[in-house]
Amino acid sequence: MSTSDPGGDASRQVYASRARQWLLSGGLLAVYLATVSFCWQVDPDTGQKPSAGDYLPIVIPGTIALLYLVWRARRARIETTDRGIDLIRVVGHEFFPWSDIRGFEVLPSPSRRGYTVRLRQHNETLVIVRSEVNLRPLRDLPERQRLAHERAIAFCDQLEADRLARVGPDRGDGADSATARAPASGASSSADAGAA
Repeated sequence: MSTSDPGGDASRQVYASRARQWLLSGGLLAVYLATVSFCWQVDPDTGQKPSAGDYLPIVIPGTIALLYLVWRARRARIETTDRGIDLIRVVGHEFFPWSDIRGFEVLPSPSRRGYTVRLRQHNETLVIVRSEVNLRPLRDLPERQRLAHERAIAFCDQLEADRLARVGPDRGDGADSATARAPASGASSSADAGAA
């Protein structure tokens, strides 16, 4: 989802997915509740239940830290301005000025089950901007990869168009800034065919 921010900077563009924010928040809460439930388990060796004084000094600060992380997960997003792109993550954020960015690329994720949109800097450093991994359809991995690839390409094109609109085509590095796209699963590139 992309929206223009009505307050503050008129040129600010916000890319935020409410579903992704809820998934991050819900995942944090589920892991926390699953682990905190062990506080009330009976010790299998002694058969005793722990008293509140045994676990409250750990659970209370942990709950406060978790609530902060859930709040941050609800604010995770990507913002672009005339100055650059700001990647606001659950823990911390990174800012990259447009002058340091060469372009955006779509590459397979490390697990090869999805694709990642990456920011390429002029020093050839790659930074993951967003990962696209589909969980459905459950039994059709090629279809999941194809859907993730389409979403990653669409988001990459959106970011690249935003960058070129702000930087201008003359400062966009020309042919070097073209969006690199990884072939969809099962497709072979012409370079692979020529090497065979």
